[in-house]
Amino acid sequence: MKLAYNNIKLLSPTDSFLAERRKTPYFGNNWHYHIEIELLLIIKGQGVRVVGDNMSQFGDNQLVLMGSNLPHLFRNEEDETKEVDYIVVKFLYGLSDISLFKIPELTTVDNLLKRSARGILFNSEAVKNVKRKLIQLSKSQGVNKLINLIEVLGILSENEDFNYLASESFNIGLASKDKERTQLVIDYITQNYNEDIRLEDLAALIHMTTNSFCRYFKENTGNTAFNFIREFRINKACQLLINTDQKISQICYSTGFNSVSTFNRIFKIIKGLSASNFRLNYHKYLK
Repeated sequence: MKLAYNNIKLLSPTDSFLAERRKTPYFGNNWHYHIEIELLLIIKGQGVRVVGDNMSQFGDNQLVLMGSNLPHLFRNEEDETKEVDYIVVKFLYGLSDISLFKIPELTTVDNLLKRSARGILFNSEAVKNVKRKLIQLSKSQGVNKLINLIEVLGILSENEDFNYLASESFNIGLASKDKERTQLVIDYITQNYNEDIRLEDLAALIHMTTNSFCRYFKENTGNTAFNFIREFRINKACQLLINTDQKISQICYSTGFNSVSTFNRIFKIIKGLSASNFRLNYHKYLK
């Protein structure tokens, strides 16, 4: 599987950027990148998000801004009763040949877009401030569409309470061949996390020895393959703890762990509390 280059999808010949509201039971894109900057609002839905070398869960009312060529992946379990409702906005830094964001009035927006190189997760207050405008943007056309985009970015550029997703050391300047090989491995992990995954099998996917592969993966993602697998499985387990009544032992085996004791130990290392307390705290918070 080669890394697909995603061209911007224009709604009409008069569009310079994409802004759409979508609903789907399955949010299953592969680890990919594209030249467009992407603003993604999850209105409703849960799943696992990988942005650069950061892996975490996504949920309702989360807003992420991802810079040009920053690899990312959003995935949930296919469920026709629990669709993902989201708004996606994709635009080029210069919006065609014009460096719109370089004009003095948009200096703060320009700075925001530069920061998006690492991926930005905005706080709930920022989401509240722009959610209605993003919905309006997804319905807009012509000059109003451009005005709405600038308004949204202007509001977000004034928000100082946000979290970077990818680490400073994450290498987004990978050669195309390295991106393709890394994507092949990550896609295999995310599609087979509930099976036994051996490092030597991952190495064989891209025709490397196990030792060379381990060095390669760490250099290109900032994480070890072993830790990436564990973190992805634990994030999948969190989804099941939140959205189902399955026993912890069932969740353990359905996410690729071969013993409950190992699952409990790793869950606590990654999340800082036990799986049972995670479920308890989550439902307490909802009430």
